Amino acid sequence: MPLLWAEPGDAVLAPGESEFDSAEVDRCAPWGWSLDARRQFLNAGVSEAVLPSAEAIERMRMLSHRRSSVELLRLIGMEELAAREMTDPDEVVEAERQTPGLWLKSPWSCSGRGVFCASSLSPEALRSRAAGIIHRQGSVMAERGLKGKRLDFAALYTVAEGGAVGFEGWSVFRAEERGVYTGNLVAPQDRLLQTILDAGVDPRPLIGPLAEALATLIGNDYTGPLGIDMMAHEEGLHPCIELNLRRTMGHVALAVAGRTTRPSLLGWQLNSSVSRENCLISHPNGFSLTLTETNL
Repeated sequence: MPLLWAEPGDAVLAPGESEFDSAEVDRCAPWGWSLDARRQFLNAGVSEAVLPSAEAIERMRMLSHRRSSVELLRLIGMEELAAREMTDPDEVVEAERQTPGLWLKSPWSCSGRGVFCASSLSPEALRSRAAGIIHRQGSVMAERGLKGKRLDFAALYTVAEGGAVGFEGWSVFRAEERGVYTGNLVAPQDRLLQTILDAGVDPRPLIGPLAEALATLIGNDYTGPLGIDMMAHEEGLHPCIELNLRRTMGHVALAVAGRTTRPSLLGWQLNSSVSRENCLISHPNGFSLTLTETNL
């Protein structure tokens, strides 16, 4: 998949034998930074001097905690939309009793995983599930449910060396009711923006404030692409459902959009029959990255 956004002169590190001169590598760009990603680059011969330290990766991991979304909302003056962090399962049960329909989220999770509606569980089951998350990750995030979802979309940014934050474009994606990602729309930016506007919200005034907030929040602790998931719903706009401190499928869709003229849906398929002309990438284990024609 990195071939979709790689530029001339780049090398892609893939499983097996990757042939490139590691001495010429001056920058590495994994999907997201982790100790395992750092290990893979070191094993490929990349100099430790061009890699973030283990301590720097830990700082990135902490910035990937959902409390960063809370801080981002505070910095743009919309903290009333922020999730509450809880460390007591009984507090979670009581919060759901007082304001039914809370959504609970694991502090470290993405693409809809680790997210569930509290009202779908009995108080006993809710207490047990919340206790499990708190035991594994130290806390659980609870936020008010939003009614009448109209559109899932995201603002895409890149943080440069030195902390400068630049807006890259919009991402419009599809997710199941419980938030699990299913695919991205691939289309020119003006079409994607119009799709967002047609959902009844205009996020453009937030581009600058969010960039400033990101610069304050991240500082020099992260460089590379990131995405801020948003939602249009019947009450208006939620400007930060989730902060993804990594490359996202929205960035992939942005790269693919420059290579096609048809509005398409970009997504993963597993163990399914995919026509050769629509298949961007296939894998012997049954994974396929596909483009399917769609109407915006």
